[in-house]
Amino acid sequence: MTNTEKFFVECVKRGIKDEKIDVIPDELDYKQFYNLCASHSMSVVVFKALENVKDKLLSQFLTALQRSVHRHVMLDVQSEYDINTVLTAFEERGLKYMPLKGYHLKKLYPSTDMRYASDCDVLIDVAQLKEVRALVDELGLATKRHDEHHDIVYYPATKTIFELHKTIFVGSLEQYFGVENKGFEKASVREGYQYFYEMDRERFYISLLGHSAYHFAESAGVGIRHLTDIYLYRKAYELDEEYLNTELEKCGLRQFKDEFEKVSAYFFEDVEADEFTKKLAKHILESSLLAHSELKSASDVAANASETDNKKAKRKSVWKKIFLSKEQMKFSYPVLKKHIWLLPIFHVVRWVQVLFTRPKAIGQLKQMNAVEENDLAYMKEIRGGLGINHL
Repeated sequence: MTNTEKFFVECVKRGIKDEKIDVIPDELDYKQFYNLCASHSMSVVVFKALENVKDKLLSQFLTALQRSVHRHVMLDVQSEYDINTVLTAFEERGLKYMPLKGYHLKKLYPSTDMRYASDCDVLIDVAQLKEVRALVDELGLATKRHDEHHDIVYYPATKTIFELHKTIFVGSLEQYFGVENKGFEKASVREGYQYFYEMDRERFYISLLGHSAYHFAESAGVGIRHLTDIYLYRKAYELDEEYLNTELEKCGLRQFKDEFEKVSAYFFEDVEADEFTKKLAKHILESSLLAHSELKSASDVAANASETDNKKAKRKSVWKKIFLSKEQMKFSYPVLKKHIWLLPIFHVVRWVQVLFTRPKAIGQLKQMNAVEENDLAYMKEIRGGLGINHL
């Protein structure tokens, strides 16, 4: 890590512990420092850690950071109001709902604006979908998209987004967490409510790890906020380790959990790290919330790569992008669930849609076929070390 990256991590560590920085390093790259704060959504966390040394910061940097913090604080207040409005309406209307991820995690930070998010993920009861959509209309929410996995709606004036999930996960983790309403079967109603459901702490932590692993596999990296979430959750709750690890083995996330907890301890507890942990830490800092396209392509190929035949892995990766699996096609085109014989036709339909609405997809296929050997070797090591090739 560079000295600026080390200082950024130190600020994040102090911020999430509600502690303050006392000294600004002499050789601080302010441009890199600001980019790290912005790309990792850590502006508020870092700003609060720097409160005692604001007068020692470069004025242009401080002005830019304050502007970002002010925006996030205002948006956090608005989104909190919008979320409470919608969830209260669910409760009053007698509709089952289970807030996921950020709704719970932001309460673990010293202040909720440290973990501002513009969207709220909520599991809904598919049997009540008609009533949910009627309520959405009554509340004045606009619809961005309906698909097999979720309805995405938002308040036009404030841009607060709600992802109303029909399942907690899709893909390889779907069976573990439950198809459609099965997610409610392993949850309980929160005390004081009638329709507010929540998972037990171990299952929530597994869903948190699953979310991070899924995004890492999809984007070839995640931001440091995934680690602050994991760190603060582990600090907040005592978990049944034996049960947790047994369940993680079932869904293939045990190795990912071990490695992410190691890099979390390296960042926030100054625990000595092995070489892979240090490499993973640097990768996370550099990948931010969205990895660059070259590593994304390398990661896609690495998921299919054997130890020796990289050319075959590239061909297989391109082929899988062109012809999605039956399950993926059923997800995108629900009519195939009853009429699978139409699959060849819908492959053609899909590619006509891609050509006209996502022209960059052709470039992505070319980039995948042109992945550099060193990038591929690097992503094979990262994905293999995390145990996420099944995602």
